Amino acid sequence: MTEDNRPKATTVGLQDRVLEGWFNGKTGELARGVRVRATDTVIDVGCGDGGFIGFCARQGAEVLFIDRDGERLAATEARIKKSPARAYRAIESDCDPIPLEDGTGDLVICTEVLEHVADPVKFLSEVVRVAKPGAQLLITVPDARGETLVGATAPPSYFQEPNHIRIFSAEDFRQLLIDAGLQIESQQFMGCFWAMYWPLSWLTCEPKLGGGGGLPIDNPHPIPDHWTRLWLEVQRHPNGAKIRETLNQLLPKSQSIVARKPK
Repeated sequence: MTEDNRPKATTVGLQDRVLEGWFNGKTGELARGVRVRATDTVIDVGCGDGGFIGFCARQGAEVLFIDRDGERLAATEARIKKSPARAYRAIESDCDPIPLEDGTGDLVICTEVLEHVADPVKFLSEVVRVAKPGAQLLITVPDARGETLVGATAPPSYFQEPNHIRIFSAEDFRQLLIDAGLQIESQQFMGCFWAMYWPLSWLTCEPKLGGGGGLPIDNPHPIPDHWTRLWLEVQRHPNGAKIRETLNQLLPKSQSIVARKPK
């Protein structure tokens, strides 16, 4: 909760991920079916604020995290230094190419990155290259259904570089990974909360994207606040899991695929 007793959208959104099987500290699963072990070397391509690689570090793994934003990378490194990670390395790069040897990672993460790149096929080939034979890959992108709604209300810069310049349907996303030689293990749709939150937030504030601006997260306006409170009640409802799953299938903000590189 915020100081004025409002539920924070970021907190509610994170709770959603946990309820959907992500960040499971008891099992060591970063996502459903993706268990991180202390013996693993984990690579995060486009680590952003480091939430995913931070979880892997807390499991004791060796973590290699890459981003082109030096300030965000330094902030992530500062947090990783305090973790029980077996080893770590922060790498500032645009990943063209990824500055790592072939077959480095037991697990390679690439979350909400492919929609930003001009050539997803080429970029993904690099992501696959640095994975060991038999390694798992966890890749997420925005879903076309959520992007349609969000894009209708977002400022024009939302679909301009360096923001989202690619939209992936569920079928296109799956085929992209198959064409890269990966074996699909599971596909998950999630984030209906965010698919509704962003339009409500953008329509009730003056957002600025790019050039140092930010998304309207935790907007105090009553409309997005009421939506956040409603979703919190969904999480608490006895049938909340079924409600969330149904809505996530209808209007997901994001989609994830767990895949494996053949041995």
